[in-house]
Amino acid sequence: MCDGLALAGDYVPEEMLELVRHKITKRAGTSEIRFRYKDRVPLLPVWTESEFLILPWGNRSDPQSRLPQTGWAKTEAVEAGNWKFLKPEEVQIPALFGLDSGIWYHIQEGMKGILVHDEHGRPHVYMLTQPASHYYQVMTRNQRMPVMIGEQL
Repeated sequence: MCDGLALAGDYVPEEMLELVRHKITKRAGTSEIRFRYKDRVPLLPVWTESEFLILPWGNRSDPQSRLPQTGWAKTEAVEAGNWKFLKPEEVQIPALFGLDSGIWYHIQEGMKGILVHDEHGRPHVYMLTQPASHYYQVMTRNQRMPVMIGEQL
């Protein structure tokens, strides 16, 4: 499963830069912002219907929450209604690169996710996953991969 992603440094609006300033790095001389699930406070950039947000990535550390303690949602579980009680809304997760098992790979448009709210009404994002393609399995040694927008690895 994808456990990190990178965006172009100028993708994030100026008013949100302070939130992610510590995530800015360089790749081949170009500024980028990296988001990782293993970060102290994992965050994901998302587009809802009309708004760009940076939100908590899943629920990694609150066992008392009604939210699943993970950062990913299996597409087949969402389609089967297992997440229905959380009223998931599909969102887009913009990304130029994904990270899985230490391997960075290029992404054309981004990935799909779901936005849900915890018991206090706070939004959280879960990355949607699907069974990995043969190529993705060989590349990352993982059985699951993110659901890409407009492409298949």
